[in-house]
Amino acid sequence: MALIELTLQSRVLSGTTTVWVSVPEETGGDRQRFGQGLYQPGVTYQTLWLLHGGGDDCSCWFRYTNVERYANERKLIVVCPSAYLSCYADMHYGPKYYTWVTEELPQILRWMLPISPRREDNFVAGLSMGGYGALKWAFNQPERFAAVGTFCGAVDMPAIIRANHMKDGVVTDNNFVLAFGDDKAVEHNEADALYMAEQQHAAGVALPRIFCSVGSQDFTYRFNAGMRERFAAAGIDMTWDEHPGGHEWGYWDGAVLRFMDWAGLKRAPIIDKEVC
Repeated sequence: MALIELTLQSRVLSGTTTVWVSVPEETGGDRQRFGQGLYQPGVTYQTLWLLHGGGDDCSCWFRYTNVERYANERKLIVVCPSAYLSCYADMHYGPKYYTWVTEELPQILRWMLPISPRREDNFVAGLSMGGYGALKWAFNQPERFAAVGTFCGAVDMPAIIRANHMKDGVVTDNNFVLAFGDDKAVEHNEADALYMAEQQHAAGVALPRIFCSVGSQDFTYRFNAGMRERFAAAGIDMTWDEHPGGHEWGYWDGAVLRFMDWAGLKRAPIIDKEVC
């Protein structure tokens, strides 16, 4: 597996940022398995856009889990951008991280790397804050992903802010103020991931397949269970993946592996015979 640390100039962030990417390498058995070398035009790969949690950065998935090995075994590109404590928002007071992650970064990386552009070859997932970001991206742009995964995710951002970060009707956590301004900016609009899923489903839009993993001891459990109830009431299919555990890397290492196995990956490069 080629592990690449990219320092990129972003127009929408007005500066440089860092992205970590793992790309499958040709192994000794690949020529025998696939009938040709893989380092040539016309070979692309399925891709997982994998989002970190609040306060982390693009390196954490690779430093604290076995995601690189899991992806290599499945011939899968993994892209991890940095979004810090932005809530994957075009921040009320700060940079436009949502536009960076969902629009500018994919455009740059599809120019640089052998990423398949097809919906059936793209997946998005994340942990904690990144679980919210993954759902938000997938439900606002459902045509781009085959499946979405959330692991102990902050899935219902309006409910989380009201329950844990407000006093007397005022948002008290500065991180959420910076990201959204106030709680009304996160409800019944594009920042409200569950609302967007319900709206898209009601309009007849085909949603990506949904995988929700949460530890039975995790503090986000009630919000994830609330999403399950809302989706069941709306007729939205979702796979529920509950195991013992809390809000920690040991759980997320298992969750991302279970997501990959559930997603139905090709486990092979995509070879365009007309080009190769």
